[in-house]
Amino acid sequence: MHTLAIGEQMRPAAMALEQRCGVPFTVFDRLTGLTATDALVATLATLSGRPAPARLRRQRSQLVDAMLDSHFHLGNVKVAIGAEPDLLWSAGSFLAEMGAELSVCVTTTRSPLLEKLPTAEVLIGDLEDFERSAAAAGCDLLVTHSHGRQAAERLGKPLFRLGIPTFDRVGNAHVCHVGYRGSRAFVCDFANLMIAARGHHGPDDWPLPPAAHAAAGARRLPGDAEPARRATALSEQEPIR
Repeated sequence: MHTLAIGEQMRPAAMALEQRCGVPFTVFDRLTGLTATDALVATLATLSGRPAPARLRRQRSQLVDAMLDSHFHLGNVKVAIGAEPDLLWSAGSFLAEMGAELSVCVTTTRSPLLEKLPTAEVLIGDLEDFERSAAAAGCDLLVTHSHGRQAAERLGKPLFRLGIPTFDRVGNAHVCHVGYRGSRAFVCDFANLMIAARGHHGPDDWPLPPAAHAAAGARRLPGDAEPARRATALSEQEPIR
């Protein structure tokens, strides 16, 4: 027997089980991201004595491809995350691996994981601290639960809903952000949110100066010296029956 504990906050429970029942354990601080999922699959392969199945290898390849496509949209993005410690560590670590900057990190309680986060400071606070810090840091993206929607609206920034409660989206209970497939969905959702948040160019974004319009109107191909009169002549012809 072997205990797999998911999240640093489960370490005390795994240690107690080992002390009382003699069951060894392995703690995974997160299961979101390529390296984190690789560690889980490697441990399962070792414990079972079997190699990773082909379907998992295929899912890993798909995650790598999604990470390649998404890093163009996540690189150097300033992110503000408000979540409990294990979720903050899981999401923040993967976003940092994708090139995002963890400008603001707000959580609810202390954890040994917080010192390892690639950020200058982790604040123990609430949504007021979260919004104020995100505004001061000029964050591009907010990551927290549904109660962060007002802050996102006031700051004019996109919100990625993560954590509990998420009550203003349908199907959140079925969303998976762990493993190869879940990590692929996670990074694609973030990239798509940033794509949607950026302005898209339209025909009026490149207005031509009057001189360009005059030049375009004056340019005629051979045989097009009298386009208006030719069009009138064609319109006066009898229709083909």
